[in-house]
Amino acid sequence: MVGVAGKSKGCNTCRARKIACDQQRPACARCTRSNRVCGGYERDRVFVMMQPGAKKKHVYLKSSPSPLESSVESSPRSAEPSTLSPAGRNQARYSLTERAPAYTLLQRQNDSHNLVLSFLANCLPAAWSTAPSRSWITLLASLPTEVKALEVSSAALATAAVGRKFNDPALVQYSHSLYTRGLQQLQRALWNRRLAQDDATLAACMALSLYEAMECPNAGSEGYFGHCQGLLALVEARGIDAHCSGPGHQLFLGVRIPGILYSLENHSSSFLFDAAWMNQPWGQTPKTSFTQVVDCLAQAPGILQRVFLLPSLSPGQQVEACFQLIAECWQIDERLDTIYAVMQDGRSDPLYWPVASNYPSPSTTEHGQNLFPSVFHFADFETAATLILLWAVRVLLWSGLCNLYKGMFPTSSVLPADEPVGPLRALGHRREYIFMAHHVCQSVEYLMQDDFLLAGPLSVTPALGIVIDSLRYQPEHAAVVAWLRAALDLVRQKGLGVLEHSR
Repeated sequence: MVGVAGKSKGCNTCRARKIACDQQRPACARCTRSNRVCGGYERDRVFVMMQPGAKKKHVYLKSSPSPLESSVESSPRSAEPSTLSPAGRNQARYSLTERAPAYTLLQRQNDSHNLVLSFLANCLPAAWSTAPSRSWITLLASLPTEVKALEVSSAALATAAVGRKFNDPALVQYSHSLYTRGLQQLQRALWNRRLAQDDATLAACMALSLYEAMECPNAGSEGYFGHCQGLLALVEARGIDAHCSGPGHQLFLGVRIPGILYSLENHSSSFLFDAAWMNQPWGQTPKTSFTQVVDCLAQAPGILQRVFLLPSLSPGQQVEACFQLIAECWQIDERLDTIYAVMQDGRSDPLYWPVASNYPSPSTTEHGQNLFPSVFHFADFETAATLILLWAVRVLLWSGLCNLYKGMFPTSSVLPADEPVGPLRALGHRREYIFMAHHVCQSVEYLMQDDFLLAGPLSVTPALGIVIDSLRYQPEHAAVVAWLRAALDLVRQKGLGVLEHSR
């Protein structure tokens, strides 16, 4: 109660943490410095609802608990019936003595929403909600929950993540039943012609996909890849217009990377590389540097598919196809150069710089030597996430270029770096793509900082997977591949269980 002596005037987050608050508005500096969501200064309100003829006339519903409190309130244990007590500012439980449908609906939706708020506050950095390429995950708290599939699916994801965060096996176990219910509700939504086109249904599918990546309930990667396949089918069925603005556009951005990686895994092309899908969704929104790097990655599945078809062509067709593939690879490389130049343009400070590593290496050489005693520090999280993906795409691109050159000139034991190879331009520094792989390795420590929470593993995993797939059949780079695999194991321990079943 504001103005009453002895009552704290701090923000709700600082009060929950039982620390002094500097009371700055709209968000206190203590929360900002620690990358926490400031809960604001509005105190919890209690709504008294009445229903004629009910045995208990009053049901107290606490409105919008702070994210820090809701992780405890929304666990299965807090849903047990409790004795109705007088309303107070610190009322923490709902009474389940009323069974009227309206009360049940309000309580269920409030519990699910509180779980999602707790997930966002405790498992994701606050910067994700304001970044230009902010994650689709932040939509789980703002999309309407009238679509039951979204309500249950987002609750399953939130319960699992919060349970892992606070080492609560009961919450994790509870998330399994929510996940099963979420699958059932999603299937019902997809059978409904109207709901199948709703943004909330796509968000539910994405929440279940992320749940599979984190929890891997069937102890294999098949479930996750099945969700990826379903996401691609759903996005294509919704059409381009559904993804040009608002939540639909943000969800589309979230689908692209898992969809592209799924296509790479299966050596198949995708509608995501069609010119219309590469351009029209950004008619109202400019592309960020990260989005442009994803554009370059999106071309990889189609190129690799054509590479695998080369042996089925006649010698003359193979030569023509190789020239075309090489030309496309050079175009992508020039595009990556432009993206990097624009990122650096106009900045007085560098995008990244070397610092001494603070952590033991995930893997060392057979002589016990740390492969990367020097690592990179970045201007900010978004720069780091963009550059690690850019460098990974370059490993894929440059190693592919070298293989195509060797295919064109199989009798050349060593390709010259600074001289044209026949009618083809010189490879130059692209021959040393291993240094781009080193850049990826040296970025991991920054992105895996505790302050970045789940955002770090989600940003690191695609880059590590791309580089491993590019180098794993090259014995001369075995030490780097071993380091990358050890790094992936650390990422798995941070919350992505599906990596235990990756190649």
